[in-house]
Amino acid sequence: MLSAKKIPAGKSGQIEATVKTENLSGPVEKQITLTTNDPRHATVTLIIKATIEPEIGLSESFLFFENVPAGKEASKQVILTIPASKSIKVLSAVSKDPNVAVRLEPIAGSNGKKYKLTATRKANVKPGYHFGQIIVKTDSRLTPQVTIYERGMVAK
Repeated sequence: MLSAKKIPAGKSGQIEATVKTENLSGPVEKQITLTTNDPRHATVTLIIKATIEPEIGLSESFLFFENVPAGKEASKQVILTIPASKSIKVLSAVSKDPNVAVRLEPIAGSNGKKYKLTATRKANVKPGYHFGQIIVKTDSRLTPQVTIYERGMVAK
């Protein structure tokens, strides 16, 4: 947002920008391009750089249940970490894939800042490719849920 539509020569103005950080983490770079009436600088590009710290860190954001024979269970684990500066609580975890069961438990000695999520693909899954999501619910206003994607192949 500009402080004025037109800024006279020799005067100054302000530009206000907002970057939506939902579902972003790590280094982020966004650009704003301004159009001017200066023939030497018809456009000016402003670059906004930031490092986004997620409210909940994941050791894995995607689970792949490798090519496992039919009739065998397969398990994967994800460690969820809440930064010390945040007061978020992890409430629950559910699998949207009926072939995958999940268990969520706090890690002892972490003071509620680390959780272990175990996802287990059931043994009675039909052969073929399987896809799903694990939804972790939190009490955070900014990050009320975290999605972990999962897929796998059950061999014949």
